[in-house]
Amino acid sequence: MPHGTHPAPPRHEPSQPTAKQPQAGTAAHAPLGRLGLQHLPQAAADLILLGDLTGRYATGAYSTLTPDRRTLIPREDRHGAAEHGHRVTAAIACHLARVGGTLDQLTQLLMHPDHEGGRHPQHIALRSGHARALDYLHRVWASACATVSGTVAVESRHHAHSDLAALRDRIETSPWFGERGRTALRVLRAHLTFAEAAGGRQHNASERQTAEEAGISRQTLRNAYETILKPGGWLRRLRVGRGTEGSTWYLADGAAHRSELLLSRTRTTQFPPRPGPWGVVPP
Repeated sequence: MPHGTHPAPPRHEPSQPTAKQPQAGTAAHAPLGRLGLQHLPQAAADLILLGDLTGRYATGAYSTLTPDRRTLIPREDRHGAAEHGHRVTAAIACHLARVGGTLDQLTQLLMHPDHEGGRHPQHIALRSGHARALDYLHRVWASACATVSGTVAVESRHHAHSDLAALRDRIETSPWFGERGRTALRVLRAHLTFAEAAGGRQHNASERQTAEEAGISRQTLRNAYETILKPGGWLRRLRVGRGTEGSTWYLADGAAHRSELLLSRTRTTQFPPRPGPWGVVPP
């Protein structure tokens, strides 16, 4: 046979390897453009691809308190699964928001049929339509962006201790007026103690623990939360505790409190009180 008459077929067939690519490979996140699973932490990528294998986000999802708020009872499977799925979805959204992702990328990741972490929005799409699932993801993304923008990224244990020391300085040097202010300061100091034990701003604490640490009653503690600390941007409750499990809290920088003080001072400077009927300025 003359040389070159029948060339040998190429040894590489591109269609074969493409069909056998694993789900975690680049084929799964090709539509994501410049940001894919390889840009996320390993725990986040595993959560997206495999779901909550360890049950970390299932804690408390399948039980609820009785109306008297004294005992735990199991939830219906459907409600528990929905709560569990929502927690997984919210966690993935926070992971993506931290690395500079977008809502479109979150949608592509979670609506991918091979990604176990997106089962909850996928079930919403099957049950109520694609538009309802997109609306749900939009709400989750907005909440995740708000959470991430108001938190501090801690790089190491030393950084965590330095951050908490700076926060304690900030709290101690902020003005706390009147009896309510002094009570709020005691509550913040109690939460700082819990945060230092936990190794970061996010920590768990029950009402009983906090009230005992601050040396006040539970009702006084609730008043401090609702009137000063939460509106002032010092504390955020990330998850409400159930039964013997304490709530999850995050210590913030009190930005709302600081801007409120600045606003009140600006108003006082620019708009002095009007004189009384005899031309006397009231104190």
